[in-house]
Amino acid sequence: MRILVTASLIFLSGCSSFHFISRETPQDAEMQAAQRASEEGEIGNAEKVLAAGRFEEARILFRDFQTRHAQSTFLHSARLGEAEALEGLGRYQESVELNREVYLKSLKYQPAIAALALYRMSFAYEALGDDEKTIASLLDAKRLGEHLSPEVREAEIPARLAVVYARQNREKEVEAYLNQAEKGIARLREELGPQLKKDWLAKTYVQMGSVSTNQLSVENFEEYARSQRWVQIYLIKALKLNDAVWSPRALAKLQETYRDLYTQVESASGREQQSQLGATLVELVDQAELYKPILGQKMNTYEQGFFSFLAEVKKKTETLLYQSGETMGLTEESQQLNSLKRLPRAKESAKPLPLPPKIVPSEDPNL
Repeated sequence: MRILVTASLIFLSGCSSFHFISRETPQDAEMQAAQRASEEGEIGNAEKVLAAGRFEEARILFRDFQTRHAQSTFLHSARLGEAEALEGLGRYQESVELNREVYLKSLKYQPAIAALALYRMSFAYEALGDDEKTIASLLDAKRLGEHLSPEVREAEIPARLAVVYARQNREKEVEAYLNQAEKGIARLREELGPQLKKDWLAKTYVQMGSVSTNQLSVENFEEYARSQRWVQIYLIKALKLNDAVWSPRALAKLQETYRDLYTQVESASGREQQSQLGATLVELVDQAELYKPILGQKMNTYEQGFFSFLAEVKKKTETLLYQSGETMGLTEESQQLNSLKRLPRAKESAKPLPLPPKIVPSEDPNL
């Protein structure tokens, strides 16, 4: 509901100014209020569909709104939602172009929308494999931070910067930004206290921990594994919150990432390269399992789903490396992924991934 809240505030300030220069009757004001409520409801419904991951349906809803309400205060909110739906559909370049247009057209009068457009642009740039533009978009959004919600400004942007710097093996920047993200979350939890909503926190964790594997290959396997190692804890925290919308999104993202990594191990040319990548994947699994609830602690459905899947990934990887020369899919979906083109041998072997330095947690590490 982040986009909707922003647009609502803009609308109200506009109405306040308009009141003094117009001669509207009480009936006019009532009709305007009813129209605004109707439009707000449409945007809110589309955002719920978007949050549920029904991207094509959300895209259609946002587009339909723009067609019928071309002069609405919520127009740029709808366009921003459409851009995020395009991102979810894998239409990353279209998403970038639409977000850029929204940014340029809203910067002067709706800077909160412009700041969000920059932030969302970073997700599409990451999926396109352009780390420099990803960083630039995040830093530009950070400069407009006064117009962003506290969780985006203080937690999500720093965590996403850490993801990109981790791929570049810039540990100093990674540690600095992750510590910044941890402090941001701790501050928000303290300020909100009992008013903190589970869905809000789960969504924030999903945004902080998502790593795009759209450009993953055998050659950059180590870099993507490294970024996953640093931030997967946030997705695991989202699982634990047991939220009906964002916990399944976190589970799907974790499974997608590990499935894609495993597929690249299968795709490696030569036993030496396969062994190297497989060892990295097993090490990554071991690191994720550090956050598994200890024996005797109850796991919810999402946690059970992930850690069971993780055990299967580890078992299949070890079987692939040490017991058999065959390649085996994890699931029917994984078997379909085996149709990916076989990628060439990496130009040079990467060093084993070091365990990230311990970051002082702001909460129980299982949360």
